[in-house]
Amino acid sequence: MIKRIWSVGLFCFFATVGYWHSWEVSQSADLSSLDSSNPFVVAHRGDEQLFPENSAEAFLSGARAGADYVEMDVRRTQDGVFVIHHDDSTGRSVRCAQSEVAIARASWSYLRSECRYKDLPPEKGQVLTLAETLELLRKTKTGLVLDVKPVIKENEMADLAEELLRLDPQGQCALGVDLGGTYNCFSNIIIYVNDLPAHDKLWRWAKGLESAEARYKVLGAMKFLKIVHNGSAALKEPAKYLDNDGIAFNMKATSVEDIQALRAQFPEKILAVWTLGKKAEFDLARELKMDGIITSHLHDYLGLWRSPSLLNDSAKE
Repeated sequence: MIKRIWSVGLFCFFATVGYWHSWEVSQSADLSSLDSSNPFVVAHRGDEQLFPENSAEAFLSGARAGADYVEMDVRRTQDGVFVIHHDDSTGRSVRCAQSEVAIARASWSYLRSECRYKDLPPEKGQVLTLAETLELLRKTKTGLVLDVKPVIKENEMADLAEELLRLDPQGQCALGVDLGGTYNCFSNIIIYVNDLPAHDKLWRWAKGLESAEARYKVLGAMKFLKIVHNGSAALKEPAKYLDNDGIAFNMKATSVEDIQALRAQFPEKILAVWTLGKKAEFDLARELKMDGIITSHLHDYLGLWRSPSLLNDSAKE
């Protein structure tokens, strides 16, 4: 049951941003038939080329621009609320009126009342909960990438599963009723839980490989990718990293030879690379037949590969 303070926060937030729901993105993310000549594109922390990372403005802008997915970072407050924020602490992207604070030691009420994203007006700069962000993007057709930070552990996976299941409160997906919109019964969500034991726990529940709530099986429609900084680690330990749907790795930290070996040895796995920003990086990722490109320069990528009119010359590197 959502805490009373969540309800108040949700009401206030959507009173401000509800009008954004009137538009839809024309294409829906679909990983059922991957095409390496046209990899799916992920807006890293939303459209951070134009707006502060992980803000409502960044997520909506990424969806409007035509990203296949928008990525968001998931953490948890001291009182158990899942929130969207990248760093361990406020201070870099988010400023607080009284004092900067570690997310894990902050209360949700403090983050909501005292903290705002820089470079946005106060009414648009609020820190978001995961529940608010999922609802904000529900009526778009843009997929979601949930980057669950490593501070969230195995014993919190049931709470995370319950949070996601709020997208389908009546259990319609389990009955074969597709809810449409962003989620399509969770099939347009990619998730990577940085803590590998926690990731494996959620994946086993979702796939019915370990005893858990039967309701969790609908989450098996999500794509489970494991994070690995250097792709060569996955080559050395495929049983550890490539037992799910695939991996997301740092292309700059991984040799071309290792990337080619990954593609050749695991052609059925999703290989997504982060975080790209330059044309040469985009070109190389496509040449190496990467399935997904995670970029902090969304408009540059879209301008180069989808529509020249979308290229943001002022933001090019």
